[in-house]
Amino acid sequence: MAQTRIDQFYKVTSSSKKPESINVKRSSTVRSPVRGKMKRRQVSDLSTTCCVRKKKEKHTYSWKTSEKQKQDNVSSASETPQRSSKADTYNGPTKVTGNGLVTSPTVDEHASPIRSQQRTPTSHSGAKFTPKTASPIKDALDRSPGRAKTARRKLFKDKTVESISVMINNLNLAKEGAIANTDIDLEKAYSNGSFNYQYTPIDTTVTTRYEINDVVVPTDMYSLHFFQVIVTVFSNPINCGYFTQDELDLIFSLITLQKPAQALFIRMLKRKHTWHRISNIKYDEISNDLKPIFDELVSRSIFQSNTEEEDLSVLLNLLQVDEIRKVCQESKINVSGKKENIIQSVLKFCRKTKSLFPGMATPASKLRALVTRRLGDCILLNTRVKEVVDRTITLLIPSQDPTETLVDLFLMLLRIETDQIKFPEITISDFPIFASKGHLLRYIEAKSTLTNVLSAIEEKQWETVRKLGTLAARQRLPLFMKMESESLQNSNLPHYIRHFMPGYMWLKVLSKSIDAFKKMKETIPLAIEFLRMLINQDCHMKHRKGQWYSELIKIEMFHRKNLEASVAVLSDAMTYESLTEVDRLDLLDRAEKIVKRKSGISQHAKAFVKRMLDNGFRTQLTSSTSITIKGTLCGNASQKKSVWRISNGVDQQTYGSVESLALYYYKCEGYVKGMHCEGAFPITLFATLFWDEIYDMKIPGAWVSLYQDAPLDLYSSEFYKNRKKQIDMKLQMVRKYDSETLSKHLKREFELHCEYKSIAQGNIFNDSSSLQEIAFCLGVEGVVGICERLIYNFPLWKAGFPDIFVWNARTKQYKIVEVKGPGDSLSTKQKLWLDYLIQLGLNTEVCYCESDANSKGRKRKHEETERL
Repeated sequence: MAQTRIDQFYKVTSSSKKPESINVKRSSTVRSPVRGKMKRRQVSDLSTTCCVRKKKEKHTYSWKTSEKQKQDNVSSASETPQRSSKADTYNGPTKVTGNGLVTSPTVDEHASPIRSQQRTPTSHSGAKFTPKTASPIKDALDRSPGRAKTARRKLFKDKTVESISVMINNLNLAKEGAIANTDIDLEKAYSNGSFNYQYTPIDTTVTTRYEINDVVVPTDMYSLHFFQVIVTVFSNPINCGYFTQDELDLIFSLITLQKPAQALFIRMLKRKHTWHRISNIKYDEISNDLKPIFDELVSRSIFQSNTEEEDLSVLLNLLQVDEIRKVCQESKINVSGKKENIIQSVLKFCRKTKSLFPGMATPASKLRALVTRRLGDCILLNTRVKEVVDRTITLLIPSQDPTETLVDLFLMLLRIETDQIKFPEITISDFPIFASKGHLLRYIEAKSTLTNVLSAIEEKQWETVRKLGTLAARQRLPLFMKMESESLQNSNLPHYIRHFMPGYMWLKVLSKSIDAFKKMKETIPLAIEFLRMLINQDCHMKHRKGQWYSELIKIEMFHRKNLEASVAVLSDAMTYESLTEVDRLDLLDRAEKIVKRKSGISQHAKAFVKRMLDNGFRTQLTSSTSITIKGTLCGNASQKKSVWRISNGVDQQTYGSVESLALYYYKCEGYVKGMHCEGAFPITLFATLFWDEIYDMKIPGAWVSLYQDAPLDLYSSEFYKNRKKQIDMKLQMVRKYDSETLSKHLKREFELHCEYKSIAQGNIFNDSSSLQEIAFCLGVEGVVGICERLIYNFPLWKAGFPDIFVWNARTKQYKIVEVKGPGDSLSTKQKLWLDYLIQLGLNTEVCYCESDANSKGRKRKHEETERL
């Protein structure tokens, strides 16, 4: 099945009923993606198409094309490729009519409705570049008429060229004012279930335009991927409104760089955003001498090279330690020790020493000159360029995981291009998710901070986490919570669209930072204060409040030893209406622990908790069957992943995880097949059975990128509501199947969709027959029951399913088993999943694995005998 490519783009059509606006289609279908890969020989020299000159007729603009002209005169200013289908026609705005409304006749993709046309402008922002006066490929085509015809036929069959034309046209419309700064009423758009993008009146005084002739399509793989990212984003006219004119000039500057400069830029973009010494940068595949290429990038203000205003400490850190020592020798500074200590000594010297006479160079300035000379040429990516790139990437993939970097993005694009990844065939929604440029910028800032928090947590940089958490609590959240709380009162805006509000992201930043505040006795009060802030806000993440209540109770119980305060928090938590089943059971565990305490709590408080438990707060779970097996544990049992001896044959021994030990045990018990699956099994079962309901539904705002593996509303409470009719019909139909029919249906569906990157994790099965056998063993009600749990609350139940599934297709016997090693206990979600499966009548079991002490003793005795 064909792969969804990055050069799929949005299409805009005009509405004859509403001449004042252009109606953006509810969805741009990409179910039939571009087939085949872009051939390198087709794009290696592609840098231009012919520009088009418009012709004014009264109050509208019109263009005419002659196929004969196109073939006879390649460089004719009036020529344009002939369109063969209505779908390929781009409809754009024209001049303002007498009543002030904008009419929308068919406009050639390569033309721009400006009265007087000139060449591509130079950016007003300092991004200096000189537009080409001629295109290399155009010159070549002019010299070879026969070759020109062949080349042009290939050129306009290429999807990328089509997209480039749309992109350039959109950039010109933005320059002319037809695409204004984005200002969208999201509430109105989603409440009405329709969205009409309106072009504004054209500024006919604009005399410059972007020329498609100036565009240089790169041949370098990474550069081409980035180029296609830009083309994809700006092929959607709405996206142009999130950038100023200077920023659009910068975008155009990036796609008109010479090929070596594009290749070098994209490599430097993936590096750390700091100063770099040109002498340390080597890319032989680009050039042996990168200095001229960097000069081009500096001339366009993409990089900066002037280090005069940079702090001396930054420059010193760019030097090697032996280089710093040489600089110190020349400046007669006595230093010793590690690089950090030497730098501090140099900075101290610079602060204390002064020039001997007024007007004379200070020792510090002389030392700085030595450092600069030693460093040689240095470059730094312009911060403004990075901001524009970040904004472009966000518009390409708004829902990108905050832990993923730019390197991860390019790796994904490479894997897509080489068919290692195939995303599902989906229908992109054209509903916007960012109301304005300001909204987008604030979201990016919050998401970037969340990325930094997650990175700091992974590296255990707790002080950094606390600083970012304090930033969120003290500065950002008070502002955003007030604004967003007011705007979301009685709002119909879907919750999965609210996730793109900056306040939501800042709440995630604060929530993720709580653990860092718990690690120090001095910051425990801040942890309590910030948890109460999270609980008291009523704007976002209401489903998390039960977890925040539970966290607050634990802090009062174990960190502050204040059981009276924990009872008060428990009392507040019980009155919260939106507690999940997991939250209720967690709070129940906390309440029972409080009741069992023999000291540190008053009888009055303990009696109060008992009354709460007796008044129906208790949850009675069905007891699950359990067994205990023994095995030889190798290494430390307290390790996160213990290692067990699975078999002890004469010739070889097998080792594995505790789940592998359990699988081996059940295999010996007659369950000839088994898999370690956990939550991957119910999710894959659900995705396979309800693929159409998940991936083929046109829900406004659910699909915002070609690179999503699930609709946005899947992770909200609105998934079932948005698809209720279709899901209920599917459930009714499936319940009429028998086990054999359903299992065969699942096998076919799995084979049809397993190649795609989706929520399903088909790699847990050896083949589709395994899924068929499991479904046959579970029966119709078992399969449907497991899927229903995910249908109604996917975010809550995607985790907690038992560890392994074992079965024997011949006898139709199976077991769903939760495996526990020494010292491990059932989590709240695991208890509730087991209880649910038992209620469905499914065969479940808890398998406790214990270390065989006698086996260890025999092993030690044998080793001692061998030594003797």
